[in-house]
Parts: sequence; structure tokens; C-alpha cells
Amino acid sequence: MPLDPQVKDLLTKINSLLPTTPLTPQEFRKVRNELFVNLFNKEKVELNDIRNMTISGSNGDIKIRLYFPSLKENLPAVVYYHGGGFVYGNLDTHDSVCRLISKLSNTIVVSVDYRLAPEHKFPTQVYEAYDVVKWLANNGGKLSIDTSKIAVAGDSAGGNLSAVVSILDRDNKDNIVKYQVLIYPVVNMLDSSPSIYNYGNGYFLTYERILWYNKQYVKDDNDYYNPLASPGFANPHNLPPALVITAEYDPLRDQGEIYAHKLKMSGVKAISLRYNGMIHGFVSFYEYLDVGREAIHHIASSIKKIFNY
Repeated sequence: MPLDPQVKDLLTKINSLLPTTPLTPQEFRKVRNELFVNLFNKEKVELNDIRNMTISGSNGDIKIRLYFPSLKENLPAVVYYHGGGFVYGNLDTHDSVCRLISKLSNTIVVSVDYRLAPEHKFPTQVYEAYDVVKWLANNGGKLSIDTSKIAVAGDSAGGNLSAVVSILDRDNKDNIVKYQVLIYPVVNMLDSSPSIYNYGNGYFLTYERILWYNKQYVKDDNDYYNPLASPGFANPHNLPPALVITAEYDPLRDQGEIYAHKLKMSGVKAISLRYNGMIHGFVSFYEYLDVGREAIHHIASSIKKIFNY
């Protein structure tokens, strides 16, 4: 399909706001965080309660934000990992998305402020992401959470962490994660599929930027083969059910759809859903893109369906 007209307008707006000169990772982080907070977090869906907390993890304290949609007790929980190439993003850049998922799915969303690259390299983010899931399983009952109904979700780099946490949960036989929502996830850091080249320039996320993100994240090239960095290399058997969302004009499209196919071929209940005319990041851009809002509605309904409530 042609690029959605709403996407065209938004790309023009984004490109007018982004600097064209080279930036350090820290400068880049500041620019992108400000862009997301100021441009994509204007809508603030009202919830019953929002709490900022700090928990102890294996690498130190981890900041989290909990979204409570109602006073109802024993609700399912969704642990959400933000995107940003492991370099940028925080609790505020994805606040509106987490609010809307919580409201529409009637689940307690737990947003995770994991440490960022290049100051903190792989696998720091992986184990922090998993620390939050384990903490929630042990402490969720005190927060009116049904700890038998915990899902993970995330976009882009956060989709990577959601997939990896699901793998760790299986391998450690913890059986905490019951559902994974992977929104245009990074699952193969050595990807050379057609979409990487066909849509690697001019659609918000570029191939050049992907390579830069990867270099910030890993310690050396050997890490690219590690299933905890590239979950597409992991054994796909016995993982929790998955919803994999991709965008037609996203360079990461093919790797996400290949991962969903691997899951299905191994017997995992997985659904791959491509949104035509869309670009990488479109779910976060839902305030400007009707299809982004539609995708969040679908994510919420799938969570309700998987937990049967």
C-alpha cells in the first residue's frame, strides 16, 4: 500500500524538528527524549492511580511507573519496556501509550526505566528487564495484581527485551510470563532481509541508525549472535503466546515477521499482524495516526482475550 497520508504529514513535522548535525549519544538522547515527550505525549488518559516506585535489581535500583486503571483488585499486569534503540527513552517518553493500554485493557501496566547504552552495555538491560518481572511475581499481590496473569510488552528495543525476558523466563522455569506483545521488535541484530534495505532510508528509522544503535548497545560483535541480544537465534519452543506487530515501511518488518513464523512453526500460539502504510514507531505516534490508535486497541483486546476477563 502507499505510505499513509497521515504518516507523510508526520514525517515532515518530525524531520523539521530534528537536528541534521552529528550528535553524541548523550546529545541524541536529549533530543529524542524531548521530541517524544513534547510531541507524542500530549494526550493524558485519566486513570484511577499512577505511582512512581523504585525497586532493587541485580545492578542497583530500577525506577518503574505503575498505571492503575480502576479500583478493581486482582487485575492482570503488563510489564512494558519502552523503545529507543537502547540509547534513549524513559518513563515519560512512553507515558501516553502506557496510559492508553492500561485503560483499554483494564490491566495494571508497569513501565520500566531500564539503564541505557552506551553508558550501560548489554546484557545490563536484559537482566534489569527480567528483575522487574521477578519482582512483580513476588510482590504483585500487595499491589492488587493477579500474579498468575503477567504479560510483557514493548516496542522496538522494548520488543527485544520482551522477547528476551520470555526466553529467560522459560529457560529458568519460572513460568511467570504468560503472554508477550512484540511491537516492531528488534530480534536479529545481523538482519539482512529485504525490508532492512527497502525501507532503511526516509521512514523515521534508518539502516544507518540501526547500525549505530547496535554499536552503542553491544560490547563487541560477538554479542550479536547471543540469543539474549538477538532472540531470533534462540530456541523458539515452549515460549508464551505472542502478538507480533509490524509496519509495512519499517526496516525491522521482515525480522519481526520471521520471528513470529518461527514461533508458530515450533508450536507457539503466535499472531503476526502487519499494519500497511505505517512506519516504525507508529504505535507511539497514535495521537497523530489513526492506525496507531487502532493498533493499541488491538493490543488491549488481545490482552483481555488471553487472560479471559
